[in-house]
This record gives sequence, structure tokens and C-alpha cells, in this order.
Amino acid sequence: MNKALLVQKFGGTSLADLAGFEASAEVIERYVDRYQILVVLSAVKGVTDLLLAAIDTAVDGGNGAEHLDEAISRERSIIDDLARKGIGTPLGSAFLEEQREVLSQRVEGVRLLGQCPDETRARILASGEGFSSRLMVDLLTDRGLRAQWSDTDVLPLANESWLDSLVDTEAAAPLLKARLEADSQVMVLPGFYGRNANGEIQLLGRNGTDYSAAAIAAAVNAGLCQIWKDVDGFFTADPRIVTNARCLDEVSYDEAMELTYFGAKVISAKALTPLAANRIPCQVRNTYDPSRTGTLVHGEAKRTHVVRGISHLQDVSSITLQGGGLRGRVGIASRVMDALASESVSILLIVQSSSEYSITLCVRQSDEAKARKALEEEFHFERLHGLIEDIGVQSNRAVVSLVGEGMKHYRGIAARFLTAISSAGVNVEVIAQGSTECAIAVVVNGEEAQPATRACHTAFFSHSSHIDVILLGCGNVGSELLDQFQRQAEILVEHHVDLRVRAIANSEKLLIADDVVDLSRWHQDLQDKGQPWTIESVIEIRKRLGLLSPTVVDCTTDQKLALEYVRLLDNGFNIVAANKKANTSDFDYYLDMRRAESRNFRKFLYETNVAAGLPFIDTLQGLIRSGDTLRTFEGILSGSLSMIFGLLEDGIPLSEAVAKAMDLGFTEPDPRDDLSGMDVARKLLIIAREVGLRLELDDIEVESVVPMDVVGPVDRSELISALQTLDESFAGRIRQAEAESSVLRYIARLEEGKCRVSIEQVPRSKPLGAIRDGENALVIHTQYYQPIPMVLRGYGAGAAVTAAGVFGDLLRTVWRPLDS
Repeated sequence: MNKALLVQKFGGTSLADLAGFEASAEVIERYVDRYQILVVLSAVKGVTDLLLAAIDTAVDGGNGAEHLDEAISRERSIIDDLARKGIGTPLGSAFLEEQREVLSQRVEGVRLLGQCPDETRARILASGEGFSSRLMVDLLTDRGLRAQWSDTDVLPLANESWLDSLVDTEAAAPLLKARLEADSQVMVLPGFYGRNANGEIQLLGRNGTDYSAAAIAAAVNAGLCQIWKDVDGFFTADPRIVTNARCLDEVSYDEAMELTYFGAKVISAKALTPLAANRIPCQVRNTYDPSRTGTLVHGEAKRTHVVRGISHLQDVSSITLQGGGLRGRVGIASRVMDALASESVSILLIVQSSSEYSITLCVRQSDEAKARKALEEEFHFERLHGLIEDIGVQSNRAVVSLVGEGMKHYRGIAARFLTAISSAGVNVEVIAQGSTECAIAVVVNGEEAQPATRACHTAFFSHSSHIDVILLGCGNVGSELLDQFQRQAEILVEHHVDLRVRAIANSEKLLIADDVVDLSRWHQDLQDKGQPWTIESVIEIRKRLGLLSPTVVDCTTDQKLALEYVRLLDNGFNIVAANKKANTSDFDYYLDMRRAESRNFRKFLYETNVAAGLPFIDTLQGLIRSGDTLRTFEGILSGSLSMIFGLLEDGIPLSEAVAKAMDLGFTEPDPRDDLSGMDVARKLLIIAREVGLRLELDDIEVESVVPMDVVGPVDRSELISALQTLDESFAGRIRQAEAESSVLRYIARLEEGKCRVSIEQVPRSKPLGAIRDGENALVIHTQYYQPIPMVLRGYGAGAAVTAAGVFGDLLRTVWRPLDS
């Protein structure tokens, strides 16, 4: 009973050294019981490049023999390794000795001639596959397999190109079947070249060994073609760029064609043509991990995914012809393609504006000069008479492609694709989509291709809501926030939230992770690996890591940083601010931030600016949006002053009360911000602006807790000593309030458009009279909430509650719904 035929191709990365040859031989051996196998081999890794270098060096008059000797040395080292194992290599050794002399003569001839005819180039470059294929027969024979070697005279060619030929698969079929011996388990052939009717070598083009295997599979009607490499198969994106890219179980021929054509170096696009035409399934597998099933390329791929993958092709140039002379002219596109074809330049994509005013095409950057010259010559007349402007060329471009046959059945894919790229801060220069709707390709600046790819992968292949965090300020609140991230990690995963801390900064250093910051050792890494930073360093993070919608979390009190919020919003960042300085800067800047938030579709959240973890800002905004209006507001807005005045009520002197609040972390970094009343004034200003009042900080009437001429001039270390001089006077005010069944509280009040913060004597029976020990209370009288007001009460100071409020804001920035 005849066995089914299997074609296996092993690439150069599978044949890098003896370990690679042995791994490949083991793979072949696994299939001999079920199939009669035709094996096609590439050259040893790096040998073809060295042979090319030898040719190019010789053409320039240099010593190409150096590169040739290195190529032969790589091949010889494998023979020597086998010899040390006692394995003979009669075919490989004989061929190598023969080729050493032949190649030396040819390279020297190229040097003397100063050029390398295509026929000679083909003969030199084909030698690598000739060696590896013979050596594999030696290795398989040693393993006890019945292996035979065949030259490529069984692959008759369909054209006369020395460097990019096609195989006549119909003519090859009887030749291959006749050459394949009946009792042979394996027939090994060199890839990359065939032979013409005169027996002369002609190459099969770039990645020609893939095409050799595919042509052989088509000719013998193989049941399966396998491409063995050093990767597991097709991925959703290049795993070297997108760390969480996953291997695809299957792709269709068309999807594989698109992914390969635009950069996925898994199998050559040319090889897919005979496979698809003859409906031969193709597996892409990993030589070094054959237990993995890899990717199956076939015609019955299930359309379970709208998008199958994202590829990107670097080193592209875009060329644009434009001018009024293009309008209505028949045959312009044909002339463009014919001109480039005459120079053997392949067009990667081409688009024409609907007005017929311009045509833009992309070629490989290595072909840019040839393409430009060909077009300038073809359109010389039109350029001379001003019908066409100068031909525009943009180098260092890249093509990013979204691929999937399922896209044609869903609306909005292109919009989502472009939104993802835009969200990464990348500009799209050209967009093209074929009529099959299997792929959408865009042209971007080459340096921005990787961020664009990462952003698109997140948009289409993430099943979680992403929050990318850049934390600026890691003092009490910032450090506590990082601790909360770690404690809540499992719960976030359960709710499909992927929170990634990408960078952390203190006032001196910025730590940027290659992927995510290790929160178990962030403090040490910041000290050891952090670098000095500016706002430009922060902005660059987005492009560097390809982040869709990153969020800057500002846990500083830095005025300069607060004044950069508009710039951050304009560069695609959300902002979560514990820092109150931005919202209390001048009113024009306050409006600028809102406009930047709106025009960039970003979020600026600052719930903790007024009441730490209490949901006051969101509540107030909800009331205003629903048509309610604020009539009056009164509240205790400082957790630190709430703590201090509670301790005063208990008979503790002012200086001791302030010291204790400082020790507990309730105060601002400089307690004078609290004692001056300015921290509360800023909070009241924010409330006033939220309800539509155009006020500045100077419009707030402020009574400080203590005379600032007493504590203002002293050093922070001497603050408590200065406060001791005020202990007795404060104790007197406390006693007077007690005598009237009242307490002292620091109250913020908004009435009739006017704002005031001051110490007030409040009856114990009133709601604000009971607020102490770090609590906040906010009493809101509105059109709807009166005469009984809405009251929010809870802790309003301390690192834990403030960090929790920041965390809550952060969760509201997710760019996709939590249930997506």
C-alpha cells in the first residue's frame, strides 16, 4: 500500500548548527512510518548572506574570499562535530571540498570582472542548499533511514529569470514521481533553485526554499506541506514587539498571504500561491519544539475571529505623483506600473485619490532610487510642462496591516483600527483596503510602526480593559496607591481589568519599564535604574510602549507639573490628579484643561481634590447635569484640620495637636498649607468653579488657623516651637466655645456666589459640630435638596483613603467597558 506524500521544508534557522540538523532529522524520523517524505532544505543559517557579501565585496574590488571562507567554515564546523560523534558525511564532505575550489574561482572572477552576471550569482548562491541537503542525507542514513538525494533537475522552470524563476509544477510532477524511489523513505532536495532545460541553475527568488517546497507539494499532490522554522507559527502580531501575542491555530490562504506580504516572516507569499491553487494544507511548526501544533494554513479556516492578526513591514518608501495633469488621463496607473516593472520594482500597495489628483504607491526602501528614477523618466514630459509636480518620496516608512477574512461581515473595523493607531499618537499617511476586505493597510512613519502595532493588538486581541499607569509622585499617597494595586491584583483580574504600571517617578528620577514595573521592588529599581526626567520623558513613554490610552496619576503637589496638564491631554494621556494646583490655577487655564479634555477625548479626573475618598465631585457634577442648582454649601474640607480641632476639643495644646496630625500623615507635606487655610480655600474654589462660578483663588476670603506672621517665616523644623507660643490663646478660645455648648471648626462656606473659609463656633447639636478626628463633612443645599440638605460624611485625610479615591478615579478611565 502506497503511503501518502508529505513535503517538509527546513529553514536556515533550523539548520544553524549540528543541534539544528539533529532536531530536523528527529522531526523527519517521526513521520516516516506514516508518509513517504520529500524534504527541502535551506542553506546553513547565515551562509547565503555570507555568499552575497563575498559577491558584493568582489564586485567592489575587495577580498570576497574572506566572506567565502567564513561560509565554508560554518559548514565545515558541522561536519567536524559529526566526525567527533563518529558519524561519516561522505556526500556533504565531498561536495564541500569540490565547492571550495569552484566558489573561490568564481568569486575571484567576479573581482577581476568588476561585476557579477546573474548566471554566476545564481551558481554561487545555490551552493549553500547543495551542501545542507547532502549533509542531511548523510545524517538520516546514519540514523538507519532509507534516504536519497536528488538535484533540482526535477523542477523544470517556467521562465528564464536567473534570480526569480517559477516552477512548472505540471511538468515537474512526472519527474518527481520518477525520481522518488519506491523503497525510499525520504528524498532530500536542495531548495532555492531549479534547473532550466540546459541544466543551468536558476534561483527561485527571495525565500525561494519555501516556494521550492510548495511547488513540489503541488506537483506531487502531497497530502500536507510542513514549513519547519524556529517559531511556533503565525502569531497575532510579531511576538518580539507584542509580548502577549499568541500563536494562531489556523489561518486561511488569503489571510496568510496578507500577513506574509506585509511583514510576517513565516512563509513566503510566493509559496502560498501553488498551495492555495491546489488546496494543499500547510503547517507552520517549530523545529525545536515539535510538540506544539503550530499554525495550519488551509482553505477551511473557521471565521471565529473578526481579525486574525496584525503585521507590519519596515523599510518602505512611499512615492506620490500629483498634479492637475493626472485628472481624466487614461492609463496613468498602467504607466506607473509598467515603468516600475521595467526596473524589476515590486509595488507593495497603490492608492489613487477620488479626484484623480494624486497617486501614492509604496515600494521597498532598497528599490526607492530605482523607482524614483523610472517614474521621473516616464513622466518627464508631464513634469517639464507642469502637469505633474515634483515626485514626492518619503523614506523610512512602514506598512501596518490588519488581516482577517471575518472583517467583511462586521461594521466599524476600519474605524476601530484607525482609532487605535491614533490613540497611540501615530499619524496615518496612507490607507488602503482591497475589495475582498481581507486586509486594511496603513502607511506610517517607520519609527512609529511598533507603537502602532502594539496599540492595534491591544484594541483587537485584549479581552480585558486596559489601564496603563504612569505614576508621578510616590510619597505617602503614591506609595499607598502602589500597595493597593498589589492587594487588589486578583480582584482586578476577576473583573477583566489589566492594570499595568508602566513608569514611576519621584521628584528626581523616572523609572520606565520595558513592559511593566515590578511592584514588589519598585522602590529599589527606581533608585538603581531611574533617570532624571522632564515632561518630555513622560510624553515619550506613550509612543515608546505603544500605549492606547495611558493615564498620568499626579500624586505630587507640584505647580509646574500641574501646568503641563493641557500638554499631557493633547498628547493622548488621561489625567488622574490628587494634586489640586491645576484646578486652582487661573480660570483661563481651568477652561483650557476642559477644552483639551474634550478635543482629545480624554479624561481628567480629580475626585480627591476636595474630599479625598468621598465621592463629592462626581455627586456634584451629577446634580448639575441633571438640572439641579446649588444654593448654599458648607463643609469641613480638611481632614487634617478636622483631626487638629478634635484634639483641641480634648484639651490637647495646639502645637501637640499639629505634631500628632503630622505624625499620622494627615497634613499636607508642609502643614502650613493647612494652617494657612489655603488648602481648604483651594478646595472651596474647585467647588465654586464646578457649579459655574468664575472665581480666582484671590476671590476666596481666607481666615488662617494661626497668624501666618508667626509661623510663616520659620523653617519647617522649627514650626512646632513657633506654634507653642500660640497654645494658650487657642486654649482660651476652646474654653469660651465650651462655655456656650459649642466647638471650634474650620468651615468652608459658599453663599450667594461668595466664598469664605474661617474658624467658626458651631453648636454641638449641629451636623458639623460632630465632625472631628479626620472626618470630612459636606452639606449641600440645592433646588432639589432643601430644606433637608444632602450630607456626605467620612474620612477626608490620610494616605489610605486618598489613594483609594485616586484608585477609584483610575478605574473610571478604562477605555473599554468593564464587561467587554
